[in-house]
Amino acid sequence: MKKLPSAYDFETLPEAISFYTRKVAEVTKNRDREMHNELMRFKKELHERIDREYDPTAL
Repeated sequence: MKKLPSAYDFETLPEAISFYTRKVAEVTKNRDREMHNELMRFKKELHERIDREYDPTAL
Protein backbone atom coordinates (compact mmCIF):
# COMPACT_ATOMS: atom_id res chain seq x y z
CA MET A 1 0.00 0.00 0.00
CA LYS A 2 1.26 3.44 -0.93
CA LYS A 3 1.75 5.84 1.96
CA LEU A 4 0.43 9.39 1.62
CA PRO A 5 2.42 12.37 2.89
CA SER A 6 1.38 14.10 6.09
CA ALA A 7 -1.04 17.02 5.95
CA TYR A 8 1.70 19.00 7.70
CA ASP A 9 4.16 18.37 4.83
CA PHE A 10 2.45 21.00 2.68
CA GLU A 11 3.49 24.65 3.00
CA THR A 12 -0.04 26.03 2.93
CA LEU A 13 -3.40 24.73 3.99
CA PRO A 14 -4.95 25.22 0.52
CA GLU A 15 -2.20 23.00 -0.96
CA ALA A 16 -3.04 20.24 1.52
CA ILE A 17 -6.77 20.54 0.83
CA SER A 18 -6.17 20.48 -2.92
CA PHE A 19 -4.02 17.36 -2.61
CA TYR A 20 -6.66 15.62 -0.50
CA THR A 21 -9.43 16.50 -2.96
CA ARG A 22 -7.46 15.18 -5.94
CA LYS A 23 -6.46 12.02 -4.10
CA VAL A 24 -10.05 11.25 -3.02
CA ALA A 25 -11.22 11.68 -6.61
CA GLU A 26 -8.44 9.41 -7.88
CA VAL A 27 -9.07 6.70 -5.28
CA THR A 28 -12.83 6.83 -5.87
CA LYS A 29 -12.41 6.63 -9.63
CA ASN A 30 -10.10 3.62 -9.35
CA ARG A 31 -12.15 2.04 -6.55
CA ASP A 32 -8.96 1.53 -4.58
CA ARG A 33 -10.29 0.28 -1.26
CA GLU A 34 -6.79 -0.41 0.04
CA MET A 35 -6.16 3.34 0.30
CA HIS A 36 -9.09 3.89 2.68
CA ASN A 37 -7.05 3.81 5.91
CA GLU A 38 -4.39 6.13 4.49
CA LEU A 39 -7.03 8.59 3.31
CA MET A 40 -8.68 8.54 6.73
CA ARG A 41 -5.32 9.20 8.41
CA PHE A 42 -4.66 12.13 6.07
CA LYS A 43 -8.18 13.46 6.60
CA LYS A 44 -7.74 13.37 10.38
CA GLU A 45 -4.43 15.27 10.13
CA LEU A 46 -5.97 17.75 7.72
CA HIS A 47 -8.83 18.49 10.11
CA GLU A 48 -6.37 18.94 12.97
CA ARG A 49 -4.37 21.38 10.85
CA ILE A 50 -7.53 23.27 9.82
CA ASP A 51 -8.53 23.58 13.48
CA ARG A 52 -5.07 24.95 14.36
CA GLU A 53 -4.91 27.44 11.50
CA TYR A 54 -8.58 28.45 11.43
CA ASP A 55 -9.18 32.06 12.42
CA PRO A 56 -12.88 32.70 13.16
CA THR A 57 -12.33 36.47 13.02
CA ALA A 58 -11.25 36.18 9.37
CA LEU A 59 -14.82 35.39 8.37
